[in-house]
Amino acid sequence: MSYSVDVAKEYQKAKSKLFRQSLLFSLVLANTILADVLLVTLANEEYLVNLIIAIVVTALFSYFAIFFFANIYPDTNGQYRYFKGYNSGIQPTEEVVFVKKDEELSYVNGLYVYALVVRYIYNIKSEDKIIYCLNNDLSFEEGDKLTISTYQRILLKAEKHA
Repeated sequence: MSYSVDVAKEYQKAKSKLFRQSLLFSLVLANTILADVLLVTLANEEYLVNLIIAIVVTALFSYFAIFFFANIYPDTNGQYRYFKGYNSGIQPTEEVVFVKKDEELSYVNGLYVYALVVRYIYNIKSEDKIIYCLNNDLSFEEGDKLTISTYQRILLKAEKHA
């Protein structure tokens, strides 16, 4: 049994998603600026009404921008940066014993992941550590010996020993 994450595919998905979201934000910004400029420059005698409408449009855009940069953009940017840095980062390959997996999602390094507890066995002692997995469809059981490859404590490859 083995587990593997296609990093190139995940990187392209994150890059595409980041581009789409950035493009959407840029279009909304351009339309807001255009609407404000047109409202103020094309005003006849009702200049104050157009100015109030422009202020309301700008305020709505400001709330949208705060929501976008506080909730949507950090997740996508975190995913993109994680997978972009994969090729230049340290990816240790280690032998561990699988202990258990958690069913709850966690947020680590810009990704939503599931926690796994694995036991690292050193010469005389052993130590349990938490690593993370992108998918919850692992078919490993408690006590399985695995060879794993991680990047920033997130499991990317795992292979069960016979």
